[in-house]
Amino acid sequence: MGRASTLSLDERGQIKEGYYEFPASSGRIGTRKSSGRPGKMNDGGKRGILRTTSSSMISINEIRRTCGIDASKITVWRTLDKCSNIVQSRMKKCPQLTQRHNDERLCWAKIFMRCNWEKARLLRVIFSDEKKFNLDGPDGCHSD
Repeated sequence: MGRASTLSLDERGQIKEGYYEFPASSGRIGTRKSSGRPGKMNDGGKRGILRTTSSSMISINEIRRTCGIDASKITVWRTLDKCSNIVQSRMKKCPQLTQRHNDERLCWAKIFMRCNWEKARLLRVIFSDEKKFNLDGPDGCHSD
């Protein structure tokens, strides 16, 4: 096996200098200042967005208005997206019926069950349950 060449005095000095300087610079390793354009959001603004969003269900534009943020919708959305505690969920289409609502609906149905209407008159009534019906065809709106 071959042997390594011996180091010159200059090279030995460089090694010693690096050895002695390592403990002093160890706190600065990996903390180089990032280059590039600074972001619009500071830490306080990000915390404000998360605080506002965690306790209410408001839109991105309302969050910007409430917090007084001069950043774009996408920036606010990115801030919310990075937080794992806040998740996007679709709102329910209508509030759930309470027991009182169910009782009132049952009472209303019983009233019409007791009614002695003629068959022809009863067939003209549309029990729609407050839904929209188009009897003459589609109206151009697509529903989910």
